[in-house]
Amino acid sequence: MVISKEQRAKWKSSVSALLKDPFGQQAFTDFLEDRKGEDDIINCVEFYERCESHKKLEENLELRDSAQDIHETYLDRLAEKEIPTGGQTRKVSEILESEDVSDETLKSIFDDSQEHVCKFISDGTAYKVFCTQLNRTNTSVCVILC
Repeated sequence: MVISKEQRAKWKSSVSALLKDPFGQQAFTDFLEDRKGEDDIINCVEFYERCESHKKLEENLELRDSAQDIHETYLDRLAEKEIPTGGQTRKVSEILESEDVSDETLKSIFDDSQEHVCKFISDGTAYKVFCTQLNRTNTSVCVILC
């Protein structure tokens, strides 16, 4: 994967910028998979990507089904890929239990959790090491070998 100097700078500027870029997300995921014991961060990256895909849905039923699936996979207390949510699980559960929920509410249901996940990743060592590896490349184009 070839990465420009501009992309590297953007990825180092914030976790959100890294995860919103498909190439950045893939490079970071590849990096995490090469490190042992980073499953919690990988789950956070997967959660973030699922939420971004969720926001692109248009139909209320699709949004509700998608939100329920994301909730069960990542936020529920028995979730197989539980992530740190900063206390957002209850709020999301309450929204999903409501009968009439607007498309806009369903599209933004995970925004606070995504923000918390970005903070969790940026506070951890994996993102710092990833950025350090990006810093070690002095050319205008680098190849991530992770």
